[in-house]
Amino acid sequence: MKKVILISIFFFFILFTSCGDFQDISFKGVEGVKIIKMSQQGIEAEITARIDNPNKMAFHIYPSDLDATLNGMNAGKAKLTNNIRIKPHSEESYTFKIKSDFSSLSMADLPRLMSLATSRNVKVGLKGDLKVGKLLVKRKYPVDMVKSVPLSGSGF
Repeated sequence: MKKVILISIFFFFILFTSCGDFQDISFKGVEGVKIIKMSQQGIEAEITARIDNPNKMAFHIYPSDLDATLNGMNAGKAKLTNNIRIKPHSEESYTFKIKSDFSSLSMADLPRLMSLATSRNVKVGLKGDLKVGKLLVKRKYPVDMVKSVPLSGSGF
């Protein structure tokens, strides 16, 4: 049994040291936000973001929790609901599905929230850690961004 464990540790050590230097990915910005559904309970949206992966291997962005703001208003926890595979040596746009609940909103925030339905742009803020990795190796990348993006959708 000890031999199996030692061989496994040696195999993983060789596997991960052979990968070379891992360069940080670049988040190039949010290209758009599409509202899928919006209700008193929360919001479902798709955020399209441009990501540059200079590495020779692909990796995944796993479901993660982020703190969200809409036009400076706390929109609760935003949860990425899908795994996204980031291609190697690429700069592409990827669509992230997000669900947020409005449990932290006060009654005074509801009219401001409904005014988002008629606006063309919304200032989206996301703060937290994205879980990124491949196979057994996972890493957290801090996200702290606020950006004005075009708003589209018909989920009101």
